[in-house]
Amino acid sequence: MSATVDSDETLMSLVAAGDETAFRALTERHLGRILRLAQKMLGSAVEADDVAQEALLRLWMNAARWQPERSKLTTWLYAIVYRLCVDRLRMRRGVSLELAMEAEDPRPDALEALARERDLRQLETAMATLQPRQRAALTLFYYEELNGTDAAAVLGMSLRAFWSLLHRARQTVQQHMHASNTPSGTAAQS
Repeated sequence: MSATVDSDETLMSLVAAGDETAFRALTERHLGRILRLAQKMLGSAVEADDVAQEALLRLWMNAARWQPERSKLTTWLYAIVYRLCVDRLRMRRGVSLELAMEAEDPRPDALEALARERDLRQLETAMATLQPRQRAALTLFYYEELNGTDAAAVLGMSLRAFWSLLHRARQTVQQHMHASNTPSGTAAQS
């Protein structure tokens, strides 16, 4: 099977039958798009990663329910991501959905630029706390944009072991980022 040649429809029928290779091919094909959508909606890379993982889990669990005659896979997947993002936006500090979804000027103001710089420093600090293999997995997959198979080969491990390592690395970074943001967010509001 060639992931670049096989259609979404073919891959989804294989996923519905439990084919993990087809699932990985779909993940590699669509992960960037769903992450971008989630990040643009939520304004948070950490939350976008959580949403993307949940959306891909739902794709895996509900592959047999997808009906290609009703919608393209990307449409179906974007709808899942959108609903997950809306749910998260509703849970935020009682802000109404209408206010949360208002379009803003895309140019960052001074406070946003400072917040981004702070977030990048926190990310760098979180990355520095990782074990070298976890740091390498994140770097290869997200920054160097290697697919899972190639990144696993670089690290000399099976693809399944790579996905597990990548998942643990993301969780560690998310926990560190959350811990870093909690005290400063509380102090800033006081």
